[in-house]
Amino acid sequence: MKSRIADSSGFSAFLGIDWSGAKAKTHAGLQLAHAMPGTGVPLRVSPPLSKYWSRQQVFDYLVEIAENAKGEEPVLVGIDFAFSHPFADKHSYFPETDLSPADVVSLWAMVDQVNDGQPDLYGGAVFRHAIWGEYYLAPPHYQARHYASRRRVTEIVARVAGRSPSPTFKAVGADNVSTGSLAGMRLLHQLKQQLGARLSVWPFDAIIAGQTNLVLVEIFPSFYFYRLGMVPAKKAAADPAFLNQALAGYGSDGVPADFRAMGHDADEADAIIAAAALRHFSTASSFRLSADIKCAAQQEGWIYGVPFTLPDDFLDML
Repeated sequence: MKSRIADSSGFSAFLGIDWSGAKAKTHAGLQLAHAMPGTGVPLRVSPPLSKYWSRQQVFDYLVEIAENAKGEEPVLVGIDFAFSHPFADKHSYFPETDLSPADVVSLWAMVDQVNDGQPDLYGGAVFRHAIWGEYYLAPPHYQARHYASRRRVTEIVARVAGRSPSPTFKAVGADNVSTGSLAGMRLLHQLKQQLGARLSVWPFDAIIAGQTNLVLVEIFPSFYFYRLGMVPAKKAAADPAFLNQALAGYGSDGVPADFRAMGHDADEADAIIAAAALRHFSTASSFRLSADIKCAAQQEGWIYGVPFTLPDDFLDML
């Protein structure tokens, strides 16, 4: 990977995004927080028009950042959705069919094409597709023929290290990450179409000095609490004292004592801790994949900040 990133000063800013896959015009759970190099507490980014962000507005905001970053160090952006589906366990995103996309770029393009015409980057049309719908535990096919509770390599390692998200093919329940991830894959595809080489989606793309303006990484805010030994259950992250303890763990100043997190589930707090964690982890070594996980990561992605070390019983966990 060609990169000039030696420490956190290799980025001009850090943006944590707590994402949403819901089918709505705007989303209370879609929260953004912005941090600068140093120790300043990350600050909420207000949407341009209404009280809450839409996914399309986030797309436009990221394009604007990339287009205004010419000649500057890149902006590091972390977004809370799975950048890919599992691949390493079955050597395929969608086993049992020869039509499965061969790589992550083709996966993003397929998801975007199937959802063509769905507003605000919504991705749920995949669930009703004659072929792909049979892989998701989702309405209307709660008994999908090919559904399996599969895990990406990074999710297995994250679980051992502290906490992992729900499987990407599971689109029901409060811990559903599937709808958000499908909407996110549409975002990634369209950003690549719009920005080209100015955008690096790690770990799939190189980060090239003088060319890359925007670096996108996958995040999982709950993991950043759990790795500190903190459990953000029952909206604990909304408590300023709890959040400040976690922020201190990432070398960040804290929020005011009267802080009140926006969003239905302390989503603003998740965006804030994500921005602080991005800044904390942003050294050159945090982008260098170890040899034993590199192949899987370039098909499946990797949650930023999760260690690059496989557990001894990894093969038993697949």
